[in-house]
Amino acid sequence: MKSLRYILIVLITVISMTACEDLVVENLNDPDFDTAFSNPNDIKGVTGGLLNRWFQINQEYDGPGLALWTASDAGTCSWGNVGMRDFGNEPRKEFDNKPSYSNAVITEDYYNTLYSILSQSNDVLAQTINNGVEMEDGTTDMVNAMAYFMQGLTLGYLGLIYDQAFIITHETDLTVEIPASPYQDVLAAAIASLDKSIALSNSASFTIPSDWLPGEAWTSAEFAQLANSYAARFLVYGARNKSENNATDWGKVYNYAKNGIQKDFAPLADDITWYSLYQTYSVYGGWGQVDMYVINLMDPNMPATFPTSGLFTDLPNDGMATSVDARLETDFEYLSSCPFRAERGYYHFSSYRYARLDTYLETWTEPMPIFYKAENDYFIAEAAAHNGNLTEAAAVLNASARVLRGNLPEVAADANKIYEAIHYERMVELMLSGMGVQFFEMRKEDLLQSGTILHFPIPGSQLDVMQMDYYTFGAGTGVAGEDYSNGGWNK
Repeated sequence: MKSLRYILIVLITVISMTACEDLVVENLNDPDFDTAFSNPNDIKGVTGGLLNRWFQINQEYDGPGLALWTASDAGTCSWGNVGMRDFGNEPRKEFDNKPSYSNAVITEDYYNTLYSILSQSNDVLAQTINNGVEMEDGTTDMVNAMAYFMQGLTLGYLGLIYDQAFIITHETDLTVEIPASPYQDVLAAAIASLDKSIALSNSASFTIPSDWLPGEAWTSAEFAQLANSYAARFLVYGARNKSENNATDWGKVYNYAKNGIQKDFAPLADDITWYSLYQTYSVYGGWGQVDMYVINLMDPNMPATFPTSGLFTDLPNDGMATSVDARLETDFEYLSSCPFRAERGYYHFSSYRYARLDTYLETWTEPMPIFYKAENDYFIAEAAAHNGNLTEAAAVLNASARVLRGNLPEVAADANKIYEAIHYERMVELMLSGMGVQFFEMRKEDLLQSGTILHFPIPGSQLDVMQMDYYTFGAGTGVAGEDYSNGGWNK
């Protein structure tokens, strides 16, 4: 493996705003960088675009979101686009990590762009924290809070998606070799950055500008809540299996979530620079549909897999489900036919699509929810249950969207009932909110179909650049239960 001092010349140099360039990060010890990036207006301008860049790559059509959605059996699609069919195939297949893979873009661009955003976040903090540059308009605390937040989000999603990554911050010494770190350490570094954003936001007074985050205004106190919620998300969803899930520091999860968001995090679309193709192609007519696994959760009389005959008449009531959950009517739409290709497997078929986002499909200028308050509620409930406070866990669930939107009966203070309800809510209420939420939920509960990858390897193109050996995961390749699922809801 080449020295990381060489690698970082390639891996950590500022790249253009597009996600299609080779991944590089700049040397922050370069005096020319200090000169070029010393103007406070330049620093603030870069900071103002960080959240948009992260949002767009997370919600991108050719990011990992749609593939993870089908891999989790939350959604289904037989089309070959962006890995949807590959990751929904049954039985599961080994992931092709070669640069020649036709859908390599779903991990390569995501990885490259996260590092580009991380690099720019580090640029900002190198000047404001390391070099003491102050914003002339008195917004230094806000700039630093956002930069630390973005440092945390990029490291956090590298830790959620990949098995390992390079931890690089404004404090990293680039003159020494830096090895790739396991995902657990990457997630810990992400939370450390979020903690700094939380501390700054709680001690300052600002409102995030609308050109940084369009839609409902976020004050400094609310921004701290958002960082707390993401810290909880990383702690909970970082687990690769049930054993790691049980070993999660649920006390920390509880503290972060109790200080978390009190409103939905949903940037306002303008269909120009803010839009969600992940939420578009998962619900657009003729594209993604809701997997029968989810419909079976809502109506146990409906099979969790489409009949092998491919006939709607072999489903109860021709596939039209009934449920005590009011959201079946408000959030889902029955379809009497399926556009998918039969020769690719009837297990791809479904009788429902997701309809909760239909207003967005009509106007393209609606709020785009990526972190519902309900998700934070479920973190509180799950942590309370793991900490032994079943009464609180049930009370939180019974005051959440489960009852308020779903009109479902209240959950008893019983551990099994509580965990069952939380799983149900993540698959139903949180459908197509945060990218990967359903995948992370199925992963940590050992419910992904056997052979499904539990995380991506470092993209093959980067392995080539860094002269690292090729590796991949899935369908028996890697360590069972650590790199690919040896469980499955259908076992």
